[in-house]
Amino acid sequence: MITLGNDVTINPNIELLSPQTHKNITVIPLKTERTYIDILTLKKGLELGLVKVSECPQSQVNTLVVTNASVTPLILIDGEEIVGGDQNRIVNSTVVIDARSKMKISVSCTEKNRWAYKSEFKQSDYMANHRTRVAKEYASRDSEHFQNVIWSSIDRLEHENSFSSPTAAMEESYENLKINHNKIIKEFDIVKDQNGIIVIIDGKIEGFEVFLSSEIYKEFHEKILKSYLIDAEINENQYPVNIDAAQDALDNAYDSSFTEKETKGLEKAYTFENQDGLGTLYAYNDKIIHWSYFKKMEEIIKDEIIENTALESDI
Repeated sequence: MITLGNDVTINPNIELLSPQTHKNITVIPLKTERTYIDILTLKKGLELGLVKVSECPQSQVNTLVVTNASVTPLILIDGEEIVGGDQNRIVNSTVVIDARSKMKISVSCTEKNRWAYKSEFKQSDYMANHRTRVAKEYASRDSEHFQNVIWSSIDRLEHENSFSSPTAAMEESYENLKINHNKIIKEFDIVKDQNGIIVIIDGKIEGFEVFLSSEIYKEFHEKILKSYLIDAEINENQYPVNIDAAQDALDNAYDSSFTEKETKGLEKAYTFENQDGLGTLYAYNDKIIHWSYFKKMEEIIKDEIIENTALESDI
């Protein structure tokens, strides 16, 4: 049982399913009780022509306009990338946009060397890499302005992969490693009713992700795996899977102190932190719609992020 703000409680009833291991990567599929909420994803909304993402009338790096013409609410997921427009962006936090409405959303640029119209926005095959999401999680708690943190993380991603995109586009770093990633991802199957995942690298729990439904999870399964793989050093070592440690990570997350933060959509958002990690839980109609958790980073890296955030200007 999770206690949120104003004595609100949510029981996620998360079940750990059989682990899957390939090389030094292990994933544990997660399953919760089936939840029925009629909600549209960005992918389906764009495919059906019911959702449009556009630049503001006067383009702004950190803001986009989303129009939801559907009769159901629309969900956008923290870290998912939208490509096109004047430059590629990632969604800064999970948001639920009401039916038949238009809303400005907070985003961060993932292509700092382009500011010119390319095409209509579409959903990317990728989301922010794991380390960028962790950096954003830390930085967003200290400032509303953390664009430099995102750019710095993408620069580091290019450097570590000995790759340079002409526009410093995160998407191109993924494309550069696409073949290797696709081979590994085939080793991890989506199992029946799975709507979450724990990712373990070198025997250490790096994070977990839980979604409202298995249908939404399926859209993000490969993206989540790729977000961890692109930052990982893949090797042939295999480590014993400690199910008890994985359960402890979930239990400790349940027992964390949750703090409600301001939101602009229909969702409620709660940040949390414990001795091992931190993250954000998003709820809608008293149900968990998205819950992300990341292992804490080295303190020196955290300090660098905070220092970079302090230098951030209002772009």
